[in-house]
Amino acid sequence: MQLTEDIFPSKLAIGEQFCNRTKERSLFKTNFSKSRHMVLISPRRYGKSSLVHQVILELHLPSASVDLFLAHDDLTVTKRILQGISEVVSTILPLSEKLLTKLQAIFSAFKVSLTAKYFNIEATYTGATFDAVDQIYTALNALANLLKEHKKKAIFFIDEFQDIANSQSAKSIQGAIRNVAQQTSDIVFIFSGSNRHLLLELFDDKSMPLYMLCDKIYLERISSIDYCHHLNAMALKKWVAKLPDQTFNQIVKYTELHAFYMNMLCNQLWLLDKLPNAHDVDLAWECCFDLEQRRMVAELEKLTKNQQDLLKALALNPTMESNNQQFLTTVGKAASSVRLGIKALLEKDMIYIVNQEDSGLPMVKLKQIRVLDPLLAYLLRKYS
Repeated sequence: MQLTEDIFPSKLAIGEQFCNRTKERSLFKTNFSKSRHMVLISPRRYGKSSLVHQVILELHLPSASVDLFLAHDDLTVTKRILQGISEVVSTILPLSEKLLTKLQAIFSAFKVSLTAKYFNIEATYTGATFDAVDQIYTALNALANLLKEHKKKAIFFIDEFQDIANSQSAKSIQGAIRNVAQQTSDIVFIFSGSNRHLLLELFDDKSMPLYMLCDKIYLERISSIDYCHHLNAMALKKWVAKLPDQTFNQIVKYTELHAFYMNMLCNQLWLLDKLPNAHDVDLAWECCFDLEQRRMVAELEKLTKNQQDLLKALALNPTMESNNQQFLTTVGKAASSVRLGIKALLEKDMIYIVNQEDSGLPMVKLKQIRVLDPLLAYLLRKYS
């Protein structure tokens, strides 16, 4: 069976799949050259991980990608960070049994092994004596020393970093990371996470160890101009023709330039043998809706009735002032209920405040409060 190229992936988009982010990529590279640590801020599914991996690909960098999703205890956090350190070591050295002896000396506090040319570090612990903070601090310091010795520099990308807050030694582990981050210029830390509210608490709260450690990089939606170039390049490759303007405009209208939905919708369209028209976009969007409807209903059921009502109102009529009398009358709620509901929905990343306008989306206005997920907004309008 012949493999088909996935040009609109639902996960990482790198290389030819990656669209623009020129400014952010340039900033990442500048910060890396200056050894400035970064925290990447955006709603879910805006392409944070793809951006980091694209920069790593372009700079040919030794790197680790650590995912702390559901890492709610010290041991799990430690194991995943040690796996990341193993990744970096495996990419910077031509591994051999001879070298393993040297690495055992460098990582003397750990059990090390070499399998199929992959270096591995394991935590050492005996029940109650396990010290996550010491293990993480010692291992990161050993990595920094190894990088310095070999005149290398590495990116240490930690995703879903907000989940560390639930571990027993959360603040002390963050303190250990800060200590290493401040002492070395050989490891550049990049932090990210899907819950903006919880993530920013770790970096903006004066009482937290990572306060003011990082440059913040905010990701907005990719512009319609950049998507036009990207999609037309993919269309020329598939159909030897550019997309009709009406087709492209319909894609933008449905997805509202949300990266995840742009890829989901285009993945459906690029299954067609012929160049898609606007009606094909309508059908493909309905297909996306059918695929995602159950998930969206489950998300709505987690909200209070007040939050559901507000979300529906914002799907129908995005507003710049949720406390004005017209909006309050529309939703039929007191100002205090609306204020609390808006705050909760912002924290849950269910809604967002527009920070930039785009000529391809004339209905999206600066400072508007809108439903963040365009397919969810479509569902709410469909059943209103």
